[in-house]
Amino acid sequence: MRWGRFSVTRLWQASKPHGRWALTTPQANGKSLRANFKAVAMPRILAVLLLLTSLLAHSAKADEKAVAYGPNPQQLLDVCRPAGLPPRAPAVLMIHGGGWRNGSRTGLGGACRLVAQTGVVAIPVDYTLVTAQPDTKWPLQFNDVQLAMRWVRAHAAELGIDPNRICAEGDSAGGQLALMLDVMPRIAPGVGAGILPGVSPRADCVISISGPTDMLSIEAQHPNYANNLVGAGPPAFLYARKRDASPALRVGPGAGPALLLHGLDDPLVPFAQAEEMRQAFARVGTPAWLISHPGGHEFNGMTGPQTTAAWALIGNFVRANRLAWAPGQATVDEVLR
Repeated sequence: MRWGRFSVTRLWQASKPHGRWALTTPQANGKSLRANFKAVAMPRILAVLLLLTSLLAHSAKADEKAVAYGPNPQQLLDVCRPAGLPPRAPAVLMIHGGGWRNGSRTGLGGACRLVAQTGVVAIPVDYTLVTAQPDTKWPLQFNDVQLAMRWVRAHAAELGIDPNRICAEGDSAGGQLALMLDVMPRIAPGVGAGILPGVSPRADCVISISGPTDMLSIEAQHPNYANNLVGAGPPAFLYARKRDASPALRVGPGAGPALLLHGLDDPLVPFAQAEEMRQAFARVGTPAWLISHPGGHEFNGMTGPQTTAAWALIGNFVRANRLAWAPGQATVDEVLR
């Protein structure tokens, strides 16, 4: 039985003085037998038992619900662990959609389990939703998910994950936030920026499902779409805020590999948004894969088996940070056979 560099057999052999068990020496009388047992064998047996107990407890860790990653009541996350959690497992923050105004991490329960089945620790997160109040507008949502990323990375050891293999995934509005985690290397100014200041907020890879990427160009189809996020103000203020919230306009060298899934007939977020993001990644040398399907928003138009296979593909992408073919564009029928 082995775990990494550790072997129960090696530990057992290490307890043999000069290659023989002192316990079985024929000349040993009862008194020396007990003394040898207490002095030599017992500590080593206990060490083996403690190692087994620790490893089995770690691999059997239960899922967790409503874990606070920050001081505000909406800053909560769940943890879905794979069966037989491997040491230093990869992880992914899962960010829900809902136009930044609706939705909850609890709606990702099924997807969370599907991703966990691929050997990835899946972590759905909540963030501050936009309301009519000015102090709920952008960039508060990004401040929250950056803090969630820092919290998960800072607690990687107790979560059983590798702090250098934490990706971000999001659908619709959550896709925009996940992409921002990938393209922005530093902590953004705002609420919570002073918490865990020495921990990187950046995702190591990203998956966006129908996420908006350019809050300026999307207004050609949906004039008020970006205003829901950034609020009201003078034209110069709104322009700056919309550009600030546009991952396609913020990407630079060092962004992690990206997987983009998008419907060709998406009525809410045009397919052109995904293609613009793919091209932006290509300009800075970041490998990006864009998978299209002939349906609408998110997975609408895909079959049930295709949707399940898509979540498996997402989990495998988190594990490998790449797909099996060269970066570029493909269709769902080509990929999810």
